[in-house]
Amino acid sequence: MPQGLLRKNVLMAFCALQSFLLITSATAISNLQQVEHRTRRYKKRYRESYPGEDGIKKQCPFYKKIPGTGFVVDAFQYGKIEGCSAYFLTHFHSDHYGGLTKKFTFPIYCNKITGNLVKNKLGVQEQYVHILPMDRECIVDGIKVVLVDANHCPGAAMILFCLPNGTVILHTGDFRADPSMERCPFLNGWRVHTVYLDTTYCSPEYTFPSQQEVIQFAVNTAFERVTLNPRTLVVCGTYSVGKEKVFLAIAEVLGSKVSMSQEKYKTLQCLESAMMNSLITLNWNNTFLHLLPMMQINFKNLQNHLNKFSEKFDHILAFKPTGWTYSDGCCSLGDIQPQTRGNITIYGIPYSEHSSFLEMKRFIQWLKPQKIIPTVNVGNWKVRHEMEKYFRAWKMEVAEWN
Repeated sequence: MPQGLLRKNVLMAFCALQSFLLITSATAISNLQQVEHRTRRYKKRYRESYPGEDGIKKQCPFYKKIPGTGFVVDAFQYGKIEGCSAYFLTHFHSDHYGGLTKKFTFPIYCNKITGNLVKNKLGVQEQYVHILPMDRECIVDGIKVVLVDANHCPGAAMILFCLPNGTVILHTGDFRADPSMERCPFLNGWRVHTVYLDTTYCSPEYTFPSQQEVIQFAVNTAFERVTLNPRTLVVCGTYSVGKEKVFLAIAEVLGSKVSMSQEKYKTLQCLESAMMNSLITLNWNNTFLHLLPMMQINFKNLQNHLNKFSEKFDHILAFKPTGWTYSDGCCSLGDIQPQTRGNITIYGIPYSEHSSFLEMKRFIQWLKPQKIIPTVNVGNWKVRHEMEKYFRAWKMEVAEWN
């Protein structure tokens, strides 16, 4: 065969092989994509039926179950829990209502504010949301139940369960202990045997000041800055629900309404507070105080926000209220130093809606429960061991605590 014809045949064979491989590869990729798509759909359906990592149904931990009852507290991410007759929700923060969606079809018990949020924000059907009054004894499945104020976010409640045998169990949910709780007739009148305790800051380094002290610091700082420079815009960081006391106090001293997003406005309307409704607005142009999500309280976002309102303002004073501010060794309000970059000033202020270590200690030593079950930071055995040491030390300091 002539050499030229041989080269031509070889080239044609090579091209045919290449085309075959391309077609085969495309088919394989298409088949793989279809398999992956079917797998994703299967995993999605499986996760919806059995929520948990890798499609494995998560087991409800013991500290969310109330012994001697069919009740669980803040346990919505475990699907249908065997033996559970009532799902209690202490407040509307995502780490507590996580897993609760409009598809949820089991009885939920909470107070009015939390119920409004569950129905309006999550779309849960009203027939499954059972509203309990605050500070009033109710009967749920034959068990006495009382909701009392948790001094956390709007709608946050601690729950007292009085079992038929007389055993009283307190679940604090998230709370900030306050001496006023010692005057609560139910906490005072019922001998609490077991407390499920919010241990978010159960370590001695968390010694932040009272909420009122921090609010006064923010109010004084805002008033001074706006007085010295009336072209200062005050911005306050906020969560979906929480930190309301800070911006309401600033609004009052500035004589200004509070501007916010449509989403935040709708959320605050769920609180059914006439005072709140009189101070909130969707108009960003006619106030000296704006609310932004906590994650947006940084120099880049605040500079972009200031640029939108540069005709009226030339400086931003921002407050980022969170208890974690004090994990950096700050010991008093006088030690707080703002961060400033150009015409943006940010104050991290130690406004917490959880108990400080000393507040927690005082509350537990007053309550004198027989058993303390921590509900936060329980995943690490070393941390659990440290908390148990603190609990034992607290008990040894109180002579009549048996």
